[in-house]
Amino acid sequence: MKDLKKLSITIVTHVYATGPSFKLEEYLIKKTKRLVFIGHPFSFAKDTRSFIRVHENGNLIAEKKFLKWSGSDYSFYLKDLMLTLWWCFIFNKDNDYFIGVNNFNLFSGYILKLIGKVNKLIFYTIDYVPHRFENNLLNSFYHWLDRFAVAKSEKVWNLSSQMVKEREKRGVNKRFRRKQLEVPIGSDITSSPLSFDKIDKDKIVFMGHLREGHGIEMLIKAMKKVVNISPKTHLLIIGGGPLESNIKKQVKSLGLEKSISFSGYVENFSDIRSLLRKAAIAVAPYVDDEKTYTRYTDPGKPKDYLSAGLPVVITKVPQVAFLIDKNKSGIAIDYNEKELVNAIVRLLGNRRILREYRRNAFKMAKVYSWDKIFDEALARSL
Repeated sequence: MKDLKKLSITIVTHVYATGPSFKLEEYLIKKTKRLVFIGHPFSFAKDTRSFIRVHENGNLIAEKKFLKWSGSDYSFYLKDLMLTLWWCFIFNKDNDYFIGVNNFNLFSGYILKLIGKVNKLIFYTIDYVPHRFENNLLNSFYHWLDRFAVAKSEKVWNLSSQMVKEREKRGVNKRFRRKQLEVPIGSDITSSPLSFDKIDKDKIVFMGHLREGHGIEMLIKAMKKVVNISPKTHLLIIGGGPLESNIKKQVKSLGLEKSISFSGYVENFSDIRSLLRKAAIAVAPYVDDEKTYTRYTDPGKPKDYLSAGLPVVITKVPQVAFLIDKNKSGIAIDYNEKELVNAIVRLLGNRRILREYRRNAFKMAKVYSWDKIFDEALARSL
């Protein structure tokens, strides 16, 4: 592995909330000679200003934001491409490595490589969806760009091994298998879980964007049966989203106002983590749908739960569900209301099992610490 202290690295990513790109920035800040981080917000973000942060020998030496942007998604992509090229010319003219987080950002890096401003490319694939767009033409272009990014990169970082299989179904040559590395979501283990006597042993937590695909509707229905079995059980829902109003109506219609509470959108993850640590268990009932991106990636939510010491009741959609079940860090279930109820009742109804699974949850989280994840990925890439 090359000496990071001698390297200049650029990360270019689309951003909405915290995620792997930010964790990689944190990891590299004090390890590299020069680190440039460029973030392009999605069109639906509250703040649509692209931004750049430049670090040199561990110190922030420049930080800028572009104008607030509005318009079509196509105008956003054009703006993102031009800004990436311009900012790399100004702030990091000689990039040893360019890490493009998604195929579009990798394409920007490829242009810079063609004109001699980038040495090597790493394609960091946060998600991969066979049916990304309903429009067949756009979907075909997405997969063409993905195949291009795989072919032109020195290394490809995939959150899940499932991405390799799905790519090959859609035309990616098998000879590229060796360059594709599994780089899963890491765990933030900066603090230990609360001791068993300090948690609310009847509290369940659900964290996430309240939208289709995350199973929140089934969870609310299941809670009616859970409360009938164990009246003290309480569910805290952390997050907001398009389904929030409908979910609150569903809670009211089922008479669950005293058993389910909402935090709303929480901006700082430190506040989210504080809420997680006080709970007993967590749920991730992803919908079992072939179109869901969760099937082909490694979602961050389960690792956040594990790092807070929470056993996870999770549907068998992402690959991590099977590891959680194997390590007795939670229970993997089919997308089925009865199984969800039984898993929740089993964990909350037996203190010995709850203690054991909470220990196992944090033990598993430590195996997936971000430092370990990036240490291995970079050792195999540089």
